[in-house]
Amino acid sequence: MRLAPVTRDRVLMQAVIILGVVLLLYPTAADWFSSRQHNSETSGYVQAVEKVAPEVRRDLLDIANDYNSRMPQGPLRDPYAGEISAEEEGAAYAAYERMLEASANGVIGSLVYEGVGVDLPIYHGTGEDVLAKGVGHLYGSSLPVGGPGTHSVLTSHSGLVHATLFSNMPKKTALGDVFSVDVLGEPHYYRVDQILTVLPNQTESLKIVANEDYITLITCTPIGINTHRLLVRGTRIPPPLVETEPGFWVPGDGVVAGFPWWAVGLGAGVFFSFAVFATRSTPRRLLDAPTGN
Repeated sequence: MRLAPVTRDRVLMQAVIILGVVLLLYPTAADWFSSRQHNSETSGYVQAVEKVAPEVRRDLLDIANDYNSRMPQGPLRDPYAGEISAEEEGAAYAAYERMLEASANGVIGSLVYEGVGVDLPIYHGTGEDVLAKGVGHLYGSSLPVGGPGTHSVLTSHSGLVHATLFSNMPKKTALGDVFSVDVLGEPHYYRVDQILTVLPNQTESLKIVANEDYITLITCTPIGINTHRLLVRGTRIPPPLVETEPGFWVPGDGVVAGFPWWAVGLGAGVFFSFAVFATRSTPRRLLDAPTGN
């Protein structure tokens, strides 16, 4: 007697189930790895800043404040326009990229916005390579070091499959929310006082206002369509009296990615596919071998 051969259909079905599980879990897994990368970048920045002497940090901040005071106040371009301005190809932009330089990984600070689950590194510029991995500072706006008569613009993507970034902002941002920016070990806190949805070329609200200290967060909206820009402006407020004060999330050294539950789901899916078809591996019929008389 001999067993019937294993059919290719069973192997194909196993492959289909495993592929389906992989596709289903990919966004979660990719975001987990992205969060780990963000945490690594922010932690590296914090450690680098801790190694910088206090007087050097003070000098870097003084230089940034001086840069802000001398910065020409012209119209800002849409950070998602794609084109590179003439200014960004010259010596002025090269000098800008050296501002607040304290680590080798290019990070100049971190943004924490608990209400939308954001704890991300901040980089110079708004190139695609920056916006895909964290928060970009819009060249031409004030450096994010605070102070009267400053208005810094920070931006990141929404709706990416591999990373959350600013994806929660369109639905979860609310007036009164508090976010913070930490640069060279100095945290500054901002309360959301204005939320606007505008066309890409409507940048009037990004102008500097005398004696005001603003930061505006920008992302594309609606997600996947990206015809407009969501502008979330925060105005400077005093730091919390205690770290546990409601509504505040004190900057740390990055968000922990958490347990990779997606890996459990993947393992369960693979186990299920083999377990189900293993029960079918028992021969459904036996073929009688020829017998002699």
